[in-house]
Amino acid sequence: MLASLIVIEAVAMIVFVVVDLISVSNDSSTDWAALSFAMAVLGLWAAGLVWVARGVMRGKRWAFTPTLFTPLIFGVIAVSVFGAAGTAARVVWGCVLALAVVVLRLLFSREAREHLVYSNAKNAKQ
Repeated sequence: MLASLIVIEAVAMIVFVVVDLISVSNDSSTDWAALSFAMAVLGLWAAGLVWVARGVMRGKRWAFTPTLFTPLIFGVIAVSVFGAAGTAARVVWGCVLALAVVVLRLLFSREAREHLVYSNAKNAKQ
């Protein structure tokens, strides 16, 4: 379940990049260098999240930190953007915030901790 939510986070990043690209493509004053940098960073981050989801499914300890970091960043962005956004954007950022909370809750569940943290110690002893 946690790995599939991480993939949903990656898909959300890609959708954001596509929507942002479409929305600014008609604006002639767009700084394409900054936009392309932001799109590259978010695209690489999304690809990294797919890799992290694979690590979560395999019970790799290193997958814990990026799984924790991404929803924290999503939550901070959602809360900071929420106040100044229009109604449609508030709904979207509210969904992003809810996704971040669910991922964090699942990450700190007993099952996820045992799978990600303690399974590596058991495998190392064998």
